[in-house]
Order: sequence, then structure tokens, then C-alpha cells
Amino acid sequence: MASAPSHKRRTRLSPEAREAMILHAAIEFFAERGFAAQTRELAARLGISEPLIYRYFPTKEALIQRVFQEVIESRWDSGWTTLLRDRDIPLSQRLLAFYDRYLDAIDDGVWVRIVMYASLDGLDMTRQYIRDRVDEVLGIIATESAASMGLDREVDPELVWHLHSTLIYFLIRKHIHLTAVAEDRSAVASMAVNAFIETLAAQAPARRATRVRRGTA
Repeated sequence: MASAPSHKRRTRLSPEAREAMILHAAIEFFAERGFAAQTRELAARLGISEPLIYRYFPTKEALIQRVFQEVIESRWDSGWTTLLRDRDIPLSQRLLAFYDRYLDAIDDGVWVRIVMYASLDGLDMTRQYIRDRVDEVLGIIATESAASMGLDREVDPELVWHLHSTLIYFLIRKHIHLTAVAEDRSAVASMAVNAFIETLAAQAPARRATRVRRGTA
């Protein structure tokens, strides 16, 4: 006699687990499709109804904000600014330590794609991140560089941006363009920092005075 077919009971998720499931799926979805993609497509991918998404995230904008918070903001370490201001450590070592830690945090295709899509899709989140986070760090680097190198004027902000954007573009090449990049990320950071320090050194009054005395200015 044939046995009655068994029906697997669907596991019922707690509200917290369901919210986390939707959030993590949204992170992958928006990183792949951009923020213009529709939540009904996200719901179809998850196998749930679109209204269920809005039970946990009242608007698409609220979901996007949570995605950005989870992927971008949560990786920021306030200790980085303390490190950069520590004048007991030589400037080059501070910069190398900062960029090693920063790249450890953001060398991830999802991070890069979320940051890029936020700007490409006309959202203000990446610009706000730059204003609130990146500009502060670059300002500290400029101040500490001028003090460390004995400069008699402020460091050109574009010079500091050149250092920073060199390493960010390294990640864009790796995760967006999918082109070959150096395996030793720390060596790339070291090259960028050394080039930055050398440019500053050429502007330092003591270095210029030495060159004049030697007839090499």
C-alpha cells in the first residue's frame, strides 16, 4: 500500500531573520543591478511578495539607506583619524598603516559597486560619504603632511586626492574593469605613499635650501 506523500513544512523565520535575509539579498541585488532596479524583481529573486519587503523596509529609499549603511558606513573605523594624527609615528608609516587598514576594509567588489552605483543613479549617499568621511581624512593627511615636512604653506588638496584616488582606482580596475592588478596590494600602497612623500619633500624649505647650497636647485 502506497504511503501518503509527505509535505515538507516550510521553516518559519523570525522577523529579525527575515529582515536580515531581505537586506543581504538586497545588497547583492543592488550591487549587481544598480539602485534603479525594481523591488518587485528583488521579491521575485527571493521568492516572496513585494509587500513583504515593505513590511520590514517602509520605502525603497529606506531599504537603500540600510544597504549603504551595511556595506559602506559600517566598515568605517573612527580609529583611523587617531592613527593619522599620531605624531609619534613617522608620516610615511602612518599613511601606510592607514591605507593598509582602509584597503583591508573596502577591497571588495560589492563595496566598490555600491559606491559607484549610488553616484551613477543620482543618489547623494556617496557624495555624503565623501563629505563626512573622506574629506575629513584627507584634511588630516594634508595638515599632518605639512607639519611633518616643515612646509610653509598648506598642502594642495589635489595632491592629497591624487594619493587617495590612485588607490581607489586600483580597486576600480580590479572590481569594475576586471583587469589584472598587482597581487601585492601593500606594495601598491607603498609606491603611492612614497611618491606623495617625495613630492612633498621637493617642496620643503629645508630641502630647497640644501639644493641651492649644493647648486642643484
